[in-house]
Amino acid sequence: MRVFQPVDPSDIEDGPYTFVGDKIIITSTDGKKVNITAAAWGGVGYLWDKRLVFIFVRKSRYTRELLDTTGEFSVSFVDQQEFRGALKYLSLVSGRDEDKVAGARMNIGYYEGIPYVEEAGEVLICKTVFRQELEKEGFMEEGLAEKFYKDEGEYHILYAGELLKILLR
Repeated sequence: MRVFQPVDPSDIEDGPYTFVGDKIIITSTDGKKVNITAAAWGGVGYLWDKRLVFIFVRKSRYTRELLDTTGEFSVSFVDQQEFRGALKYLSLVSGRDEDKVAGARMNIGYYEGIPYVEEAGEVLICKTVFRQELEKEGFMEEGLAEKFYKDEGEYHILYAGELLKILLR
């Protein structure tokens, strides 16, 4: 009989449990305009016989409008130190008001029509299969909604995208 050894998730340095604290870049388009945004919440899993990528976007964001138009997106992983200024910029500015790709000094590539950030070391190409707005009633842990959603109308929308392709450098 083998015995399990308990491990604190923060001690794991590689694999699917490391999606903590780093920012990702979500790229989407409406077919005419491309927008990029930085995000810190998401993950990868398996559901409905599909490998899925989970991202969370606030409903007021321009990125949400583009995601809802095409249902396609990419998640790009960039060096956190090298691109720290660009990541901060992407979090503060709206793509409705300016060209965030140019402002972040990044370049866009395309995989089968889905845009991604060229400067990334790894890219996940996705097609949305499910979306659901988070609601206060769904929170089971007391105080969590209040901590992260001071403005109740600004809950995130969960997007589950089928992982179509992984691009690696």
